[in-house]
Amino acid sequence: MDRVPYFFRMFTYYFNKTLIMRLFIFITLFVFSIEELFSQNISHFELIGRISDKDATLQMEFSDSAEARLVWDNISGKFGQQSNWIPFSPNVPNQIYFNNLQPNTHYYYRVEYKKPGSSIINNRPEYQFQTARPAGTAFTFVIQADPHMDEQSDSAVYLRCLKNQLEDNPDFMIDLGDILMSDKLRNSKKQIPRDTVTYRSHLMRSYYESIGHSVPLYIAIGNHEGESGWYLTPNGNNVAVWGTLDRKKYFLNPSPNHFFSGDTSHQPFVGQRESFFSWSWGDALFVVLDPYWNTKVKPDSLNGWRWTLGKQQYDWLKSTLESSNSKYKFIFCHHLIGGDKDGRGGIEIADKYEWGGNNLNGSYGFDNQRPGWDKPIKELLKENRATIFFHGHDHFFGKQDRECMVYQEVPQPSHPNFSSVAYAENYGYFQGQILPNSGHLRVRVAPEGVKVEYVRVYLPQSENATRKNKDVSATYFIGAINCYDSLPGAGISPVVWNANYLENLVYPNPSSQEVNLEFDVPKSGLISVNIFDLQGKSIKNLLHDCSMAKGNYLIHWDGKNHMGKYVVPGEYLYSIDLNQQKLHSGKLQILN
Repeated sequence: MDRVPYFFRMFTYYFNKTLIMRLFIFITLFVFSIEELFSQNISHFELIGRISDKDATLQMEFSDSAEARLVWDNISGKFGQQSNWIPFSPNVPNQIYFNNLQPNTHYYYRVEYKKPGSSIINNRPEYQFQTARPAGTAFTFVIQADPHMDEQSDSAVYLRCLKNQLEDNPDFMIDLGDILMSDKLRNSKKQIPRDTVTYRSHLMRSYYESIGHSVPLYIAIGNHEGESGWYLTPNGNNVAVWGTLDRKKYFLNPSPNHFFSGDTSHQPFVGQRESFFSWSWGDALFVVLDPYWNTKVKPDSLNGWRWTLGKQQYDWLKSTLESSNSKYKFIFCHHLIGGDKDGRGGIEIADKYEWGGNNLNGSYGFDNQRPGWDKPIKELLKENRATIFFHGHDHFFGKQDRECMVYQEVPQPSHPNFSSVAYAENYGYFQGQILPNSGHLRVRVAPEGVKVEYVRVYLPQSENATRKNKDVSATYFIGAINCYDSLPGAGISPVVWNANYLENLVYPNPSSQEVNLEFDVPKSGLISVNIFDLQGKSIKNLLHDCSMAKGNYLIHWDGKNHMGKYVVPGEYLYSIDLNQQKLHSGKLQILN
């Protein structure tokens, strides 16, 4: 008698269970169908740029027709302000604008998007950015050069380096070029197809957007962008035009407005090129140069004068420098305007051509080669107290000093070789402090000075006891009072080396008149390093209250005093202080 109710109960149970499962599957598929119906696929994510004291630009791309808007506020999660809805055509990048921003403000934002005409809104994650800082305000920016992403690059290394830069919380990034690699995209017929330039633009944008939602990007043109004057043709069907058009289409370099200065000219086929520009931020002036478009004939080993900014860009540079009251002036260019046929080299070629004024044989040729121009670029920078000239192209970390300006070669962010820079001499480098790839530069700018750090990148499988991702292998400081305020050579900023990386140093090799001091810092703090004679008279201040993390370091003293002259051979005293308390002290010997 009980078996019938039992079977009935079991039938009812499994029927209901199956019905519930079917209902669950139906609801799930319905929800996903609705989401698919009313949401649009994003083909390129957020890239923010052109940030000023009162506005900013965001670029995205959808694979379907869409509408998108920005919501933002200076409080995380609040989103009290919004833009208008902006239509997006399929697979065409478009821009949305932040307006009525306040200067020196940290903003949080997100993108909202939907299918045209729909009331169902989809939300992107919250990101952030910083508007222009006034003088007297400290900030950080990052620099990389030559990402390439070719057969000599590692995509995992590059993505980790980009993440390191994002985690530095910089106000912006400057990339010194060789991004699109357009001039290397030749097919079997030795031709550069138009569509490969666009392909590379999509590829490289996909890397930058991994951090470009919160780190504005500024691009200096590299030789492998292909935007060189010698590629130009009358019909516009050439890699220089294609590279310019796609760079402008997929990236956000600034054009002149109330905040940015730059190229106001309109070129055939491309309009305003957005290739050289400047802006002020905090206590610093930033100047980005383009040495390619106006170089109409490709230089060779005997004709370095072919490298040129062109008169218009030169006059703009001169005016920009002379009208700036910024305490620090940073210049960015893929390489010096001169050098060998490929633009290689640092201070060793700084006396030549448009940069330094001399002919290949050492005679002065600027007035004949550049009639109507004021003076060589190097002299303009010197007269206007340029702080650092950042250049790429040669693929390693290299700090050189010349006439009170630092020439800083910027390392690659993507190269898997971490231990060798044997090619430095082949590229014409015989002086300075040199370390191999890979990583980026982190620059801290404050009213009291500038701190430059070489931040290394390692994948987990490449780390060991003395090699860790985010290691700082070299650091130097430039004070507000510096070499320009004393005799030449007196204020050259020494590099503080991470002692774990000394085996990779190419230069310097101390002479008998030079000394290396190695010391431990037990905790983060302000470090000072001073040299005295045996009577206690100050000879040289190498560091003064410079912020350093815990670690083992080495600093190089070139054997010169405050006046930039070599001291007499003999014994000297050194003192290393942490937070104004003595940390290490002792004697050192300068030999004959």
